[in-house]
Amino acid sequence: MVAARKAFRWVALGLITLAAAFVIAFPETAGLALQLPLLALYSVARMFAAYVLSLVFAIAYGTTMATNRKAAVVLLPLLDILQSVPILGFFPAALIFFVTTFQGQPVGLEIAVVFLIFTSMSWNMAFGVYESVSTIPQDLVDAAKGFGVRDWLKFRRLVFPATVPKLVYNSMLSWSNGWFFLVASEIFTAFGSTYVRPGLGAFIADRGSAGDIAGIFLGLAVLAAVVVALDAVLWRPLSVWSERFRIETTGTGQPVPRVPLPYIRLTWLPRFVRPRRWVGTRLRPLATGYARLTVRMDRAASAHRRVIRTVRWVDLALFAVIFALVVVTGIVGLIGLLLRPHSPGVSEIPAATVRSLARLALAYGAALAWTIPAAVVLGRSPRASRLLTPVIEVSASLPATALLPLIIGFAIFLTPSSGTEAEVAAFLVALFAMQWYLLFNLIAGVRAIPGDLDEAARSFGLKGLAFWKRLIFPAIAPSLITGSITAWGAGWNALIVSEYIQFGRCGPSPCLYWTEGLGYLMDRATFGVPQLGLLPDGELLLLSILTMVLVVLAMNKLLWRPLFRRASARYRLEV
Repeated sequence: MVAARKAFRWVALGLITLAAAFVIAFPETAGLALQLPLLALYSVARMFAAYVLSLVFAIAYGTTMATNRKAAVVLLPLLDILQSVPILGFFPAALIFFVTTFQGQPVGLEIAVVFLIFTSMSWNMAFGVYESVSTIPQDLVDAAKGFGVRDWLKFRRLVFPATVPKLVYNSMLSWSNGWFFLVASEIFTAFGSTYVRPGLGAFIADRGSAGDIAGIFLGLAVLAAVVVALDAVLWRPLSVWSERFRIETTGTGQPVPRVPLPYIRLTWLPRFVRPRRWVGTRLRPLATGYARLTVRMDRAASAHRRVIRTVRWVDLALFAVIFALVVVTGIVGLIGLLLRPHSPGVSEIPAATVRSLARLALAYGAALAWTIPAAVVLGRSPRASRLLTPVIEVSASLPATALLPLIIGFAIFLTPSSGTEAEVAAFLVALFAMQWYLLFNLIAGVRAIPGDLDEAARSFGLKGLAFWKRLIFPAIAPSLITGSITAWGAGWNALIVSEYIQFGRCGPSPCLYWTEGLGYLMDRATFGVPQLGLLPDGELLLLSILTMVLVVLAMNKLLWRPLFRRASARYRLEV
């Protein structure tokens, strides 16, 4: 605890020193620095709103997929489709449903931004809940059934607690992904119109297009400070609390971890700032009322089980009808689109798909090479976790869109005068987008290893390769596959950033760094490339998105889903 507080103090002190140094070195940024706290507040408020929606969606959607096989036949492919659609594909939906409905009023724009951030957060969390519920030991499920634990009580006592560890870590990862796409969410373009909302993402994008390095680093410093504060106040206490829900086959003698409540870090403040008893007395009646309500809900569900089952079937039937109508309408429209003459850029889609796939495969291999050993170290060593987790969380939360100046500069440094700086930059952005999904899922998998299995492995003298083969790899297999699914989804989405980069000014126009791929085609179709005389092309955008969706669905259906079913069945923990 003391070491963690010291680490956070040093990180916070470093960020404050860095921001002060920039203001002193670049006095013209002083005015911008005064705006940043308010802009940060706007962005954090949008992120919290999107996260609450994502949390509700993930728990409901993931639990339904894992517990209802008939519903999973429709819901699982639908989630694959939604995850594979890049954020550019949601721009028209945000415009039509929110901006147009509210006639361009600020409230409509805010809802649209929250919706776009939601699309970058929710899918990963839903997959995490699905994995957690799918891998609940069958003995626990049978025991709950034998004791008559059903419906709401089963969810509260068995299903939800089983999802907590994975849900907490995927929430941290979803926040990182939300920061990654914050720039695209606060500045979005659809049907030739651009909409901007004030926030950190819009600020960093504006400074980047102007080539203002000092402004970019000032925005990054504020973003890093926000990440450190959220980690100290929210994510670190939640990650420690989630350890209480780890499944153990026997008692390990290890004490239940104590949750580091945020006010413990502020012991130097006067007592009146920490009204602990006052808050406790006010919240206790609410907790009691909640407990009574859950008991009543469980009794009502037991008494009216047939009615509830009928309502569920009606809901499922309505959903199936609406889903079928949407699919049929989409197929008819797609057939009409394919039968008419195409624009010249459509012929580039197959080659661009192969290039993007190869680029992502290379980034995935590089990410695996370091995330597996790093996750084992962080998951098994409390000291390493205390020291390195804050640094990793800050690094994961810094969006690659904000780091583009560093990435471009590093790419030019590695490949001077070779003309491949765009290719190197695309690889680095894809690696940055994919690696955190793998790392956080693997850490959650390592920490979920029961302590008695670890003790048994040590008792039998398992070391080196045998230890990894007999314990580590089987234990993390479901988490590795879940992380791979979401990592590839993030990689495909990151193509729109990595393969078409605008930074700085080259005369009257922004400097372009681009490499051929699906992401480049989608950006070209959305924004056009005036330097090359290319205009926006809605047909090319739609076909590029459909191609990406089909590739992701094919990979999930032919590769990841069979692997996940095999890992869940073969390496399921039984108590």
